[in-house]
Order: sequence, then C-alpha cells, then structure tokens
Amino acid sequence: MNPGAFAQPDFSAEIEAIESRLLDLPEGLQDHVQRSRDVGADLCEVHRVDPERVDLAIAAHDLYRAVDPEELLAEATRRGWEPDVVERADPMLLHGPVAGLWLMQEGGVDDPSIVEAVTWHTTYAPSVGPVATLTFLADKIDPRKVEKRPWLEDVRDLAYRGRAEIAVERYLENLLLHLISDDAIAHPRALDALNYLRLGRRGLL
Repeated sequence: MNPGAFAQPDFSAEIEAIESRLLDLPEGLQDHVQRSRDVGADLCEVHRVDPERVDLAIAAHDLYRAVDPEELLAEATRRGWEPDVVERADPMLLHGPVAGLWLMQEGGVDDPSIVEAVTWHTTYAPSVGPVATLTFLADKIDPRKVEKRPWLEDVRDLAYRGRAEIAVERYLENLLLHLISDDAIAHPRALDALNYLRLGRRGLL
C-alpha cells in the first residue's frame, strides 16, 4: 500500500461529532461499525496506512445506512448529488455518497482521502487511495459478515496477508457473480473498479 511515515492528523473533534451521530443508529448497525473499526485498525498495521484517517472513514461510512430509501434519494439530491439510473432503482447505494457529502458540508472534514473512502465504500471505484481501500475491506470483512458468507474468508485472508487490492478484486468478482445469479442489478462503478484493478495488476495502467 503506502509504506513509510505519514503525518499524524488530529481528527478528535470530527470523530466526536461522528460518534454522537452513531448513537442515533440502530444497535446492530452501531455494532457493525465498531467491528469494522477494529478490523480497520488491524489492517492499518498490516499495510502501514494512517490509522486516524481510516478510523474516521469507517466511523462515518454507515451514518445514512438506516435512512428510508426515498428519504435517502431526496437527501442526496438536496446535497447536490445527481443519482444515476441504478441509484434511483436502489437508493440504498446512495448512503455512502450522502455520508461523504455530510462530512464535507457539516462534519468539518475536507481531507479527500477520507471523503472518497466514505463515498465509495459500497461499490469501490477506480484509482481510489489506500484509505478508501482499507475502509472498503474493513466494512466487507466484518467478522459477522464473514460468518454469514464463507466466500469472504478468502477476501479476509488476502487482506490480512498484505494483499489489499487483490482482496478487493476477489470481493468484486464474487459480488458481481452473486448479483448476476440472483438477477440483481450491479452498479457499473463496481465493474469499472474491477476492470481497473485487473488492468493495474497486468501492468496496463
């Protein structure tokens, strides 16, 4: 990922604001966020990525996950996001973008690595940085999710062995296969991200 030293930010005020909002979420969602933060801390040690930025992103990633889909669609539009056809069909895909906008507009966070991590934590996206990659993985390999979906064990093992981008690639491959088999709609951004990762692995970028 990004070995070496990194600047130590002070996000204490931003974390406090986020954690106060977390208290309004359903208990199960709060538990998921905490488990993901624990995983994120582990992954930061493995990959030598700034734990403060990753923790803030994971803390904020599901702030809008419990919002009613129609309300979420309206909130996205109100905050300036233009939902695409897939997001209109499945507004829950907007909970990351809306949380990212909240961070910038009300949460006092202008760090682009954190905002992109929160925004794309559901679908992933081409060319995101290490903070977004570890946030994505920490959300997906929450131990409770791994228990329910055994195919996530491979994703988890790759992530903990220091192969984060391969882990994301493996996750997206499996996700898209499951969506296709269930006749569900896949967001094009996830496919774009998978192609981007494959191109990078083959040295074509």
